[in-house]
Amino acid sequence: METQKLLQADYLDIVFDNRNKNYGGYELRKNYDRRVRKATLILLLGVVGLSSFSLVKSSKPAEEVVNRNPITPTFYDAVPPKIPPRILPPEPPVAPPKPASAHIFTDPVITDDPILPDQQMTENKQLVNSNPGSSNNTMESTGIVPGNPDPVGKGIVTGIEVVENKALVYVEQMPQFIGNIEEYLGNNLRYPESARSNNIDGRVVVQFVVNEDGSVSNVTLARGIGGGCDEEAIRIVSAMPKWKPGKQNGKAVKVLFTLPIKFVLN
Repeated sequence: METQKLLQADYLDIVFDNRNKNYGGYELRKNYDRRVRKATLILLLGVVGLSSFSLVKSSKPAEEVVNRNPITPTFYDAVPPKIPPRILPPEPPVAPPKPASAHIFTDPVITDDPILPDQQMTENKQLVNSNPGSSNNTMESTGIVPGNPDPVGKGIVTGIEVVENKALVYVEQMPQFIGNIEEYLGNNLRYPESARSNNIDGRVVVQFVVNEDGSVSNVTLARGIGGGCDEEAIRIVSAMPKWKPGKQNGKAVKVLFTLPIKFVLN
């Protein structure tokens, strides 16, 4: 393209220089703005026409709706339906408790002595409709009858106390030495000459039982150091005065107690 024409040409002329302008691409780009303006104008005219039609239609007066067949409401008094009262069937009569006899109840005791006939244990089949008692009798009783929904009387259940003559390790109230135990050991402990000559010292552990009356028994050696110290520890513990006994459930019991005794060379 010549310089003079280049200065007067637009963008499309430069792009399509020496190209086929009749193919269609040049014409589409050349008239694009004109087609957009035309489409916009048509759209605006359509919007204005629809708006005008809506305004004209809404300006017409609304026709009055007249009900040519009026309906007169009818009111009725609502009466609840009558429900017949419910008749409950009569309760069946409760039969009075049958009289029950009493049979002896014997505590089981291991013995070699012969048991009298009237002190023999009652069989289970004899206790049906019967009450346990201290002797056999045929008196009428109003006690518990099998099948009676409202039994009369109260039963008292007493537990069997099992006493085991065994020393406990932990109790509610542990035994207590009456006085100062360290002072007692210091005043009564004699250091063995064999241990002193062999420079033996250390701690001896002694176990013993504090009885119900506070006395000391069953003194044994739990840990020793030799040289006569073990025997001296057992001697001094065995010679202890009575302790304040330990208690469990408010009752004095035997308690196993452990006491360390220290031997120190001066």
